Amino acid sequence: MPRITAEIVTIGVELLKGSVLNTNARFLGKELTESGFQIEAQVTCGDSLAAIEECLALALARADLIILSGGLGPTPDDVTREAVAQFFKMPLVFSKSQFASIQKHYRRHGFKSIPDQVRKEAFYPENAVPLLNRFGIALGFYVRCGNRLIVVLPGVPSELEKMYHNEVRPLLKRFFKKMVKRPALVAKTVGMSEPEVMQRLGKDFFKEPFDFGIYPETGEVSLRMYAERTGVLQRLKSKIKKRLKPALYALEDVTLAEKVGQLLARKKHTVAAAESCTGGQLAAEITRIPGASRYFKGGVTAYDNAVKESFGVGRALLKTKGAVSKETAAALACGAREVMRADYGLGITGIAGPTGGSSKKPVGLVFIALSSARGTQVRKYLFWGDRSQVQAKASKKALELLWRRLRGVS
Repeated sequence: MPRITAEIVTIGVELLKGSVLNTNARFLGKELTESGFQIEAQVTCGDSLAAIEECLALALARADLIILSGGLGPTPDDVTREAVAQFFKMPLVFSKSQFASIQKHYRRHGFKSIPDQVRKEAFYPENAVPLLNRFGIALGFYVRCGNRLIVVLPGVPSELEKMYHNEVRPLLKRFFKKMVKRPALVAKTVGMSEPEVMQRLGKDFFKEPFDFGIYPETGEVSLRMYAERTGVLQRLKSKIKKRLKPALYALEDVTLAEKVGQLLARKKHTVAAAESCTGGQLAAEITRIPGASRYFKGGVTAYDNAVKESFGVGRALLKTKGAVSKETAAALACGAREVMRADYGLGITGIAGPTGGSSKKPVGLVFIALSSARGTQVRKYLFWGDRSQVQAKASKKALELLWRRLRGVS
């Protein structure tokens, strides 16, 4: 059966210049693919009537669904609604219900009056159907163009995502009645490189027809597979379990921090952290998950030596071994566990760079320790990359170390 095609058009000079990361294209691509659409193209254009109209014309020539995002704000460069109206030679009309929502939004935030330019955000092309934005100000809308559908959404990622789930997805199901969600399989691995993952999968893994994507990121490799038949995915799942077992932490789209949280909650165990070079990034990763208070006791950024001492790192130890040492990491892990009365303590110390390294202790050197009632283990790493990369890799390794202890995986 031919797949329904889609094109994503993101609008904004800030996207072209790289001033803002284009998360909307990633979100929409993933959601539409999982819903069964074939993505024909992702296009980004600037804030001009001509550019938007040109992108819209090209998209209509090759896709059944076109989603535009951005350019619906109140400033002069926000011209998406005007471009769509001009493309169809239609006037703009005013949405009283959206304007009432805008008024309510401003009153809720303590404003007595609404700036005149904001009124612009309640307009839409006459041939369109409004999509009320209950999560922000700018009005979304959609246009039926024969057997094609054009959906226009605000560019603010949080608004776009909520509107997609609440307004757009039900609309797509009504409009594209033959839309069939493709069976998908996600596998998440940690501590294994992309070439190693491919080597372990083997050539025979690809003997059946399916779509395959492999995505390396900091300390992890994710796999995403789509097939027309669920039986194919079941066989792939069985092979993945056997071949990637030492590194496979999930067969669902979750983060390592989420998986660690699930294991801690299931075991009714807790963890605490004392970080130096990562500057609290590990604690941020853990607490980004809703409900983390069930298993995360707390964290401290023990950057200065005086703070390290308050967490049990002896002054003599710091003088003889140094702040960046396996002994200091171990003391931090033990201190975090004892001070915060947790089942597990994680300690991280290292040199994130770009300065501060030496021949004996180069930039990228990190010690990570995990303490529990079973004892304390310390791992030494030498990470490459800039400061943010070293910090991200160290945080991920600390989570991996805890995950392996919780799962009993060596």
